[in-house]
Amino acid sequence: MTGTMGRAVGSSLRSLGDAVPESDQGAAALARKYATLIDNAAPAAVYAKHLRALREALECGRIAGAVVVGFDVEKAYEAIEVALSAHSVASDLGPKLLATLTALGLTPAARAERGGGKTDDGRGSGSKTDELRKRRDDRAARAGGTG
Repeated sequence: MTGTMGRAVGSSLRSLGDAVPESDQGAAALARKYATLIDNAAPAAVYAKHLRALREALECGRIAGAVVVGFDVEKAYEAIEVALSAHSVASDLGPKLLATLTALGLTPAARAERGGGKTDDGRGSGSKTDELRKRRDDRAARAGGTG
């Protein structure tokens, strides 16, 4: 995984070390695949030069019907079509990648739910300390104290 998303997902998965159980290896592989597909989408860079060439050909009057002097219109359209398709893949896979990472416990929301992250008030969620704090607060409230 050499793209930005691939490196980020790889780093997150490595942070788990041996904590990814065998039963979650499929989800980890799926996250890597989604990241690779997203990285490979790179829409703007792929089709921008082709769109510029088509625009220049139109502006210069080099287009005669479907033929452009010194330019393969069909090839340019195919390149644009592939790039737009890849862009669509990235748009479709982004939410799926996030869901996969959440299932693996690699997002802040997932860590908070599992007890390893922070809640909105900055406290750890689900920890023994959090449980004790809640019990103390409940006991103080029953006794009429302020906590």
